[in-house]
Amino acid sequence: MIHLIPAELDILAIVGIIIMFAFFAGQLFRRLGIPQVVGFIVAGTLLGPSFLHLVPHDLTDNLVFVTELALGLIGFEMGEHLVFSELRKLGRSIMTIVLSQAFGAFAMIFTGVYLITNDIAAAMIFGSIGMATAPAATVDVLTEYGAEGPMTTTLLAVIGIDDALTLLVYSITAAMAEPLLENGGDIGLLDVLTGDGHISLLEMLELPLFEIGGALVVGTLFGFFLTYVMDHIGQHHDPERRQHDAMAVSIALIFIATGLSRSIELSLILTTMTMGVVVINRTPHNGRFVRFTIEQAGPVIYVLFFALVGAGLNLDMLPSMGLLGLAYIVLRMVGKYSGAWVGGWLAGCDAKVRDNLGLALLSQAGVAIGLALASSNRFTDLGPKGEDLAKLIVNVITATTFVVQLIGPILVKVAITRAGECDLCDKPALDEFGAAD
Repeated sequence: MIHLIPAELDILAIVGIIIMFAFFAGQLFRRLGIPQVVGFIVAGTLLGPSFLHLVPHDLTDNLVFVTELALGLIGFEMGEHLVFSELRKLGRSIMTIVLSQAFGAFAMIFTGVYLITNDIAAAMIFGSIGMATAPAATVDVLTEYGAEGPMTTTLLAVIGIDDALTLLVYSITAAMAEPLLENGGDIGLLDVLTGDGHISLLEMLELPLFEIGGALVVGTLFGFFLTYVMDHIGQHHDPERRQHDAMAVSIALIFIATGLSRSIELSLILTTMTMGVVVINRTPHNGRFVRFTIEQAGPVIYVLFFALVGAGLNLDMLPSMGLLGLAYIVLRMVGKYSGAWVGGWLAGCDAKVRDNLGLALLSQAGVAIGLALASSNRFTDLGPKGEDLAKLIVNVITATTFVVQLIGPILVKVAITRAGECDLCDKPALDEFGAAD
């Protein structure tokens, strides 16, 4: 382990080094035709505990607010792409694809994990975690390449709903797994389903429904309030004053909504995504103006966020991934892709959407790791079997996240290119002053 930087170096200097190093790594990867977000993550990994140790684990913990700010902005940006007039054209296809790809991944992972471990509790938990799709890296690639079109709109809607569905299914499977672990295999899944596990359907659904329903309510209220404020700001005659005020107010309200969601334990992404949906559909001109504001204020936060994601990925865990981890990656990819294809076929989607959407659904990050940590906290005290499962989940999900976070963004670019929605893919890269290389 190499220590190049003295431990007493001020945190601001470290943050500056992270942003600068990640930025240049992102530019290098762009020149290689690889999405810049992969460069950010690789840079963070190089600076983290696995290599240079510039970013220790306690620093990533101290900068957790950066993650929340970035996810809040990303959620809002996702919502601003979901215009009702465009969604109506897609009709029922979105929900069909959401259900098909999510439960396709669940079914494949559940079957594979059960065959490897012969543990139905492990199979359920891995299956439910594998349903989640990371929105952050996906949105960054779509923004970088100016992606627009029916597949991009479908993709953003699917990954937004996907995380809410994952929370719901995970809550149910975790509640079902608890009695299996507590009793050390003395009862089976049928006993749990028939009530011998001492859990009720209400207990299974109470928490996720609060997280999802509360996020929709808070996001809607903040969306209407932001629209109201933006209407008044729009009355300023001075364009510079209008832009300044709009940036301050919109960023502030997104941050407040993000912080409130974390305080009362709502789905952060769903809250700000709902906020963005309300703004863009109620007053489209305000929505476009706020999107421009985010594009100006967001990049520095995004660079730091993805670098910290990379720094938090411990490569020492890769060997512990083993057969189960490899099976999880492959089965999740097969389940997501085939599920999206079948859903698109059932819904009668255009071939460009049906054949490419699944490629863009493979990133895994915040939600999956969050649920893995929640599983560890929840199952550790349930006896030896629960403790073993808790360690297994954290190790496998952390290790596999590193792999798919590098593969996922590249496949998003492949998907939008094949669908003909990658506006900047065939254009020369621009330097910081707008000149072509």
